[in-house]
Amino acid sequence: MTITLPDDVRIEAEAKARELGFATVEEYVIDLVRSDEPGLDVPPSGGYQPKNRAALERLLDEGMASGEPIVVDEAFWEERRRVLAERLAQKNGRKS
Repeated sequence: MTITLPDDVRIEAEAKARELGFATVEEYVIDLVRSDEPGLDVPPSGGYQPKNRAALERLLDEGMASGEPIVVDEAFWEERRRVLAERLAQKNGRKS
């Protein structure tokens, strides 16, 4: 499915996706849609938490089946820490 957004909405969605740490607007929209699913609580942090084990297992299965596998090595974790530090600095009004 392709959804065309008006420019002002697209710009806002891109900014919000970046702010929340999504790689793309598509990931952000998927998260918004999934947060509306029964069995999920959506905390103000922008993430979501399953209400029960079945919901958690379903989300884990979906995650394992999505996308190409990635190598989770020290370089991966260093990059994750760097991105997190940048996001926290930005949130707190400082440059990283």
